[in-house]
Amino acid sequence: MFVWRGLDTKSVLKRLYILCIPFAVLFWIAAIFPFYQELLGYSFTFFTGYGVFEYTSLGIKYFGDLLFPVITSVTVFVVVLFFLSLTPFLITGLWISFIRPFKDVKGFEKAEKVSEVIESLTVQGSKREKLIVAAFMLTSILAVLFFSIVFLGWLGILTLNIHSLIFLTIPPPIFLLVALHFESRIQRLLKNYGEMVQHN
Repeated sequence: MFVWRGLDTKSVLKRLYILCIPFAVLFWIAAIFPFYQELLGYSFTFFTGYGVFEYTSLGIKYFGDLLFPVITSVTVFVVVLFFLSLTPFLITGLWISFIRPFKDVKGFEKAEKVSEVIESLTVQGSKREKLIVAAFMLTSILAVLFFSIVFLGWLGILTLNIHSLIFLTIPPPIFLLVALHFESRIQRLLKNYGEMVQHN
């Protein structure tokens, strides 16, 4: 964002959307991989004196729990792809959230002016405004963190049983919804500030 200060706001927003697309595509390709392996991967069941075991493309399972994960080069590639695309995807999405309120506000046609307002809100804003920004950032990061744990658990990189994995799938959408709530509040704050400056 800061390298584009000389551009107009709509151009910066358009560039961020374009920049977000490849990272989003790579992120979702990596994210759906464990579910693809789980649902469509090869598997067969075999019986022993200790019960029923299932051999899948992710490893050997016992009553749904991944006991002996099979970590292949493809698995490692998917994990690397996931985390390499995750950070830029998250950062780009956060910038879009901050800039979008100004795309049609008169007086904020230049990205430099928008940057000043964002800096003012995050650095010199009131305690309440800073708390809203911090809550937005924190809930976004927590949503991504829990989703990452679930992702690594499905692949067998982290040792988690099936019940833990199911339980851990609950926090990400909750944190995401809370983050979206705080995002809307930030956008209202920024838009109100822009309209106030416009009238002055």
